[in-house]
Amino acid sequence: MLRRFKIFSGGATSLEVPPYQFWWRMPPYQNRGCPPINSLILGTNANPPPRLLPPGTTILHVPDSFHLDTLTAALANHDAVITYSPSATFSTHMRIVSAAFAADVKRFMAADFGSVDSRSDYTRELVPLFDEKAKLRALLQSLSSQRPDFGWTSLVVGHLFDWGLGNGFLHFYPEEKRAEILGDGKQKSSLSTLWRVAEVVVKILGAEDEVYEKGMKGRVLMVQNFCISQVEVLRVLEKVTGEVWKVKWRDTEEFIRVKKERADAGDKEAVEECCAGGGGWELGGEGGLCDGVVGVGG
Repeated sequence: MLRRFKIFSGGATSLEVPPYQFWWRMPPYQNRGCPPINSLILGTNANPPPRLLPPGTTILHVPDSFHLDTLTAALANHDAVITYSPSATFSTHMRIVSAAFAADVKRFMAADFGSVDSRSDYTRELVPLFDEKAKLRALLQSLSSQRPDFGWTSLVVGHLFDWGLGNGFLHFYPEEKRAEILGDGKQKSSLSTLWRVAEVVVKILGAEDEVYEKGMKGRVLMVQNFCISQVEVLRVLEKVTGEVWKVKWRDTEEFIRVKKERADAGDKEAVEECCAGGGGWELGGEGGLCDGVVGVGG
């Protein structure tokens, strides 16, 4: 059973969900057999931590260079590390993994939150960043083989429904009662809420060693609340609002082509749009959905 954990928090792009929106939704689970959580956030001059934090949170500032020795010292005496910083460079993520290993951290959660399954050939072709995630998992596997008590878990959660519905990322605009539908709108996608992601993270952190070893360690786990199409979401929104929404139909291939060109030119938001428009991310396949593994409902 873990005693405390540390969060690595980096800067946010306009499309990045602040990591504390996940972790600070944890308290109800502390009364369900999970341990008390003492958290420490790493901040830098370029990537300061959020200003609004819960009681008991410690902030430690480290140099922007993220030197391995500095990170190792910062991560010492903690049981788990959760990384959520898409804005950090790949080399920084690799140093965080190496520092966590050197600091005798027991459980490491990689920065896959809000993502699609980056193991497929199609997603890696669409978003080259996913090649780096594969290399990061390879490093985690290698280190875990060197020290068996060093475990890692990646969560693939689809797109974040409550976050993406409110900011247009899912192509619905509630204030204007309009939507953009890709293709025929019938392709289903796996979606998760922030609460579900937090619930699964807490379950993994609080799992007894035997449960963790058997079903969570060294695995890419799939998380979803539901698998639904854009048309189905639209019908629900129209029912809830009592209005017929304006719909703009978009050709999926053309949408992806335009966003891919922008992404290849360095547009970070276009990278996320490629994921959002890349078709139906129905989670499953290798690894499967993790509901039974971590004990959460649908």
